[in-house]
Amino acid sequence: MRDRGVRVATATALAAMSAGLWAMGDCLVAQAQEGMPPARRLASMKADYRRPPQQPVENAALADLGRSLFYDPRVSASGTTSCASCHDPHLAWATAEAKSRNDSGKLTSRRSQTLIAIGHAMGPIGWDGRSATLEAQAKSSIATGSMSMSQTDTPVKVEVIEERIRAVPGYMAKFNAALPDAAIDLGAIATAIAAYERTIEPGIAPFDRWIEGDESAISEPAKRGFVLFNGKAECALCHSGWRFTNDTFHDIGVSTKDPGRGREVKDEPLMQYAFKTPTLRSVAVRAPYMHNGSAADLYQVVKHYEKGGIDRPSRSPLIKPLALTDQERSDLVAFMETLTGEGEAVPAPKLP
Repeated sequence: MRDRGVRVATATALAAMSAGLWAMGDCLVAQAQEGMPPARRLASMKADYRRPPQQPVENAALADLGRSLFYDPRVSASGTTSCASCHDPHLAWATAEAKSRNDSGKLTSRRSQTLIAIGHAMGPIGWDGRSATLEAQAKSSIATGSMSMSQTDTPVKVEVIEERIRAVPGYMAKFNAALPDAAIDLGAIATAIAAYERTIEPGIAPFDRWIEGDESAISEPAKRGFVLFNGKAECALCHSGWRFTNDTFHDIGVSTKDPGRGREVKDEPLMQYAFKTPTLRSVAVRAPYMHNGSAADLYQVVKHYEKGGIDRPSRSPLIKPLALTDQERSDLVAFMETLTGEGEAVPAPKLP
């Protein structure tokens, strides 16, 4: 028992120290920027959000195969649900529902996370980080997760799904082109889906054009919101970089019984009720918000952070009450609305 107590105390201290270092780094940057002329200070902040060059697709045939499988309901137990059912490109690769539905049509406890820029994610995947890789996530979703239950809640054996895909001549050709000599099984299906998901890049947003020098790309309220985002409102402590996420887990004080990351790492107190920080790319078009869809719009999200959420032992040290004016709240929302990418609503492919 003593050893376990030491581990818990150590984990808590490390998590707190990590949060403290993050906040300290932000403070130091802010202090350094305070001495700069306003224009130079703004340029310094903007530099942190410049998009990197888009990387070429390593295996185009594999990504093309994965695109078909991503939209194909035959990879689900019922034969009616596809990956795109919960990750709709017309809804910023998420859903409009507060909580997603599984293959049997029942509501789950969480809403779908967007797949925008998921190929750049660092660390484990998902709200609670239960999957180490995109491949692992795709495999578990098909085999035991949201796509594995028929309308009668009876699991369908993975072999049935594998045989369905093998029985389609068009898929035989696609697999031979993408993965020559590989068995057409769950592992290969997951590998292809993950390859496609890595090609899902955010569209160019007005914010990106502003970062590149087009001052007319976003409004004056949005520009003020950007300064607030990186300063007084402290949003950038977690939503940093061009993807607007630091890929870490935090309890942000949302009312929930869901332990989040705490389900995977039970001995880390600060991971109880902690969820992975989502990207803010195209955030304005994928309401409602939070892991459980409890915030109806971005204004409610801002109000939640302003209040600081539920004060409990696991709440992140980065979450603390703020004092914002109506104008500042409006400016923050105006800024987030500039992150919506163009051309993200791609059409579904013709299936084999």
